[in-house]
Amino acid sequence: MTLAKKKANEVIPQYSLTGDLLSFLRCGLQYRYHNGSALPPSRPVQMWFGEFIHGVMENAYRIWSVNPPSFPWPYNPTPYRGSPPPGRLAHDVGTLGDVVESTLLAQGKAPRSRETRESAYLRAERAINELGPHLFPLISSAEERVIGTRDVPAHAQSRASLYELHGIIDVLGSVKLGVASGGNVLCEAIQAVCPSLKGDFEIIVDYKGSRRPRTDHPYWEHGDWQVQTYAWLRTRQPKALPVVAGILLYVNELAPGTSGIVELKQEIAKGITDVVPANGDSDYYALSAWRPGAAVPALSPAFRMRRAIRVIPVNPASQQLATAKFDNVVADIETCVTAEAGSGKILQQWKSCGEEETCVACDFRHFCPDRAPRSTGKKPSPPGAPETP
Repeated sequence: MTLAKKKANEVIPQYSLTGDLLSFLRCGLQYRYHNGSALPPSRPVQMWFGEFIHGVMENAYRIWSVNPPSFPWPYNPTPYRGSPPPGRLAHDVGTLGDVVESTLLAQGKAPRSRETRESAYLRAERAINELGPHLFPLISSAEERVIGTRDVPAHAQSRASLYELHGIIDVLGSVKLGVASGGNVLCEAIQAVCPSLKGDFEIIVDYKGSRRPRTDHPYWEHGDWQVQTYAWLRTRQPKALPVVAGILLYVNELAPGTSGIVELKQEIAKGITDVVPANGDSDYYALSAWRPGAAVPALSPAFRMRRAIRVIPVNPASQQLATAKFDNVVADIETCVTAEAGSGKILQQWKSCGEEETCVACDFRHFCPDRAPRSTGKKPSPPGAPETP
């Protein structure tokens, strides 16, 4: 009797939607270097800033859901490489930030600079005290893990025929949306984009540690794909309701920095942003009068909130289109993995981005063949990088 040769077990690659797919789209070579020899773990290119914001918001919601402290919450930060101020409350934003910062440091993740750390704390404080009163009462499930398996496109040179995709989201339920008090800016934004919502449904939420992208930038489209794919993943979870929309919260817009104001003025002038001040209001005059070198203009809370909130409608057709786009991203990553394994070469197989702002914050810029020159003005800066207020 002839025994058949035992087949090798097929390893199903696991991908994080933000940590892998969006990071690869930002810069494939940077993504590869961050992954090291284990291809591909879920390590985002811009790890610390985004994870800090997520962690602080999660901890803030946990405290609020048990015994809600009144807003605004106090903010007494720990000095850079200093000791925490005595007598801080558990819901002090400085306390919440210290816990998350210590957790990330234990994982080998630290802010790139004092300025990055300070901007992260400032934006976390704004997110809690300005978004929190509107967001926290609507959350029906916080930090919900979503996971699903999809086919790798047939044209890919892949290690497997399937791949696993996962992410973490907050979920808003229709019941809580229906009983929300008047004046909730999130409810108003949802109703403006999706005026005919009825029945039982869910809306998913994700925080972005960046400013609102230009409407002509790939990151604008990537944000749409992200929401649609999260929605698809959510519908694969047990007892999940239909997802009708997603919300991206661009927390940098709550405390814009100098570079953000420069880019906003350029985007308004070129007509490549979708949220602009009304002609003649205080924000219009504040932006028109501002010049580089001056203090950041005091934009109104209402305008900053509109810039921070992006509602994206979801339907089966939009989900199918977005998931197909990410299938192709997985195919590209798998093809790079296979090509590197066959050639033993990294630089020839993984494409770099050559964008100034991404290169400046990259640990591998000194030997990147396509490193972008600084301050040339030739390449638009991507909106994903944390900016200093």
